[in-house]
Amino acid sequence: MPVKEKFLKSSLTTDDHIQFLTQQGLIIEDHNKASYVLSVVDYYRLSGYLLPFKQPHNDNGARRFKPNTTFNQIWQLYQFDQELRLLVTDAIEKIEVAFRTAIINITTKKFGPFWYMEKTHFNNNNFHTTLLKQIDNIIQNRHEAFIKHYMNVYSEPRYPPIWMIVETLSFGTCSKLFSNIRHVNHKKDICKLFNYAPTIVDSWMRTLTYIRNLCAHHARLWNRWLVNSPLLPKHNTDRQYFNTRSNYKFNLVAYVIYKLLQEIAPKSPWRDKLYQLFEKYEQFPGPAMGFSHNWREDPFWEL
Repeated sequence: MPVKEKFLKSSLTTDDHIQFLTQQGLIIEDHNKASYVLSVVDYYRLSGYLLPFKQPHNDNGARRFKPNTTFNQIWQLYQFDQELRLLVTDAIEKIEVAFRTAIINITTKKFGPFWYMEKTHFNNNNFHTTLLKQIDNIIQNRHEAFIKHYMNVYSEPRYPPIWMIVETLSFGTCSKLFSNIRHVNHKKDICKLFNYAPTIVDSWMRTLTYIRNLCAHHARLWNRWLVNSPLLPKHNTDRQYFNTRSNYKFNLVAYVIYKLLQEIAPKSPWRDKLYQLFEKYEQFPGPAMGFSHNWREDPFWEL
């Protein structure tokens, strides 16, 4: 096991960071602008956007910027990623709300409003136990007015109906709840809204949960290698446009979002807005996001 070192790096001021970047070969066109940016965006957060502009390590281990790299280029990349996250967040919100609604409507019709209290409806008893513990915390905290109202007015059942509970659970927990529903036919009924099989919806919701969490924490989305690669239906002709490597980048996420929006919001201009965003920052989309080198010719825009 390697010997660990003591962390000895000291904190740097905004001017220190600017001087350090300049020494690495970055062109700072406007010192005041760079100073302002670093006063509102932490250097450590911004550092993830520096890497694509740097040369490989040299013998001394230092990585200098590629020739003619400017601070403005890095700032534009940051702004592109920020606008991309906002666009993705807006789309996922629509999908998430529709997903929650489908769970509520179908399960209430099949089992009644308090079905989730019974572990017989779930594949995994441990998940059910964890779910009830989460609900106990929700009830105890009573942050939502409708939960507080239910607990003040009604003595039983112990827990509120499913339509209240689903509104208080995280997207991730809702995804797990769907995944753990025991009866496959009922999962199929929930998935009719999206027109895809339960295994595909399950995979896509897990992926979107991960993406949503990235966006919520303002994490970099542009060139991220995704942890949860969404599945594609086996007989879907669109599979030919996605190779194994690109399945872990943004282009397949964009595909999933677009396909789900086609089902729940057919008139959504989301893909058009994505294209417009790519045109606005045309130097950044491409292989780093899983698209073609000439992203305008990528099959995604024709699907």
